[in-house]
Amino acid sequence: MNTEKKLSNLIVRVTVMTQRKYLPAICNLVRDYAVREGLTGDEAGHLEIVTEEACLNVIQHAFENKPDEYFDVVIETRPAKFVVAVEDKGLPMDWRKIEGDERVGFGMRLIKAFTDEVRFVNLGFQGKRIEFIKDFSQERSLKAEGEVHDDTGVPSEAVSEDVPIVIRLMRPEEGVALARCLYRVYGYSYKEFVYFPERVRDLIESGIQVSMVALNPENEVVAHQGYTKSHPGSLVAEMGAGVVDPKYRGRGLFENMKKASIDYAREQGLQGFYLEAVSIHPYSQKANRAVGARETGILLGYVSMRLSFKKIEEVQEQRQTCVLMYNRLNRESGRTVYPPYQHRTVIEKIYEHGDFDRTFGTVPESPGDMDTFSHVEITVNHDWGLAFFKLIQYGKDFRDCVRYHLREMCLRKIDCIFFDLPLADPLTAHSSAAAEMLGFFFVGIIPELHDGDVLRLEYLNNVKIDAAKIVVVSDFGKYLFGYIWKEYERASW
Repeated sequence: MNTEKKLSNLIVRVTVMTQRKYLPAICNLVRDYAVREGLTGDEAGHLEIVTEEACLNVIQHAFENKPDEYFDVVIETRPAKFVVAVEDKGLPMDWRKIEGDERVGFGMRLIKAFTDEVRFVNLGFQGKRIEFIKDFSQERSLKAEGEVHDDTGVPSEAVSEDVPIVIRLMRPEEGVALARCLYRVYGYSYKEFVYFPERVRDLIESGIQVSMVALNPENEVVAHQGYTKSHPGSLVAEMGAGVVDPKYRGRGLFENMKKASIDYAREQGLQGFYLEAVSIHPYSQKANRAVGARETGILLGYVSMRLSFKKIEEVQEQRQTCVLMYNRLNRESGRTVYPPYQHRTVIEKIYEHGDFDRTFGTVPESPGDMDTFSHVEITVNHDWGLAFFKLIQYGKDFRDCVRYHLREMCLRKIDCIFFDLPLADPLTAHSSAAAEMLGFFFVGIIPELHDGDVLRLEYLNNVKIDAAKIVVVSDFGKYLFGYIWKEYERASW
């Protein structure tokens, strides 16, 4: 939370009495600032509705319609995002009550339909905070359709290897050149934000995204390798968007770009990368293994069928599975972890395969005292049909809390739901089975992700996977795939 505050630009904070008569003024304020910051009229109107629903929920349920209480409405911006937040010190959230309340349930569905992301934040003694996040639209960014021209109508011919290529850090103003390169590889099927140069600029300037680019003599981006951090001070990052213009393939650019990114990140003190290598072909896995990455899991159906490779002609008949890998850059400190008993053996093998310094702690026989409510942070990517649950705090209502959020994602037709549980918390050894009884299944671990290792579970919402279409390169990767496939079959029964 402290890191996010550093990234956020606070515009206004208003303290409001819990009386409905003040809501029109608050909603108008939100709308006005949304327009001033560059959102469209429709987007600002949607946030106006979202704000009213959220404030009504606080008045009715957090303070039970008491007219003399107070709550805060906060407006701020983050890199490429506009944020409205509501903070209160009212009653903690009771998920079972909300699930059974049709009025609140409808309001939450409306809120999530009108925003790109909703986040619940536990503020401890300061109460709780719900954030409504809207990505800046095409109106604020340079329009991708106008900036990224379809110049692939002429058949691609390999460029001579005599043409010099320069590899360096990407500059914030080079978003258009990056979008053109990604278009030549994926068309308009890649993650949407890359087609908006201003979003890319904001992410680079904030330090969240770091990109290496390869440029030809005309300063066109012909290859890219990037990594993103959860916040600028993070010691691990997710590597992604490794692409090479089809006309420049076959000259080792993919490997050279990856090596340049790794060397730079190591110099900056990063401990490692985690990354997802596609399984539709072996090339990404081989390239990642060549620079030291090792398999830590298999994410079934991770990539949407919308993603297509313009120069690879296979028709995508199912969501693509990815091999989860970790590339150590600098030696991390030893850690004590508490894996669930049912997955202890496979987790031990993952740690041995990656040469991690880990001690398996002794799990108490009972969970002991727990808080009443669990806290799960949720991020949803509607375009790719993905949701990510991050366990912040275990509570006595853990099973009910997970069931509520899982049902919500299924009703919203989210295809793949991932759940990260902290392996440094002994309660994970006790609680993961409750999530697995709801249909989640083990898919691996991610070292050092959130200031410690996480156990990653997955739930597939009416998604069928054909194992015969999945390519796994290494012997250890095949072992992991066999274990995870059995877990998937178990959860599908």
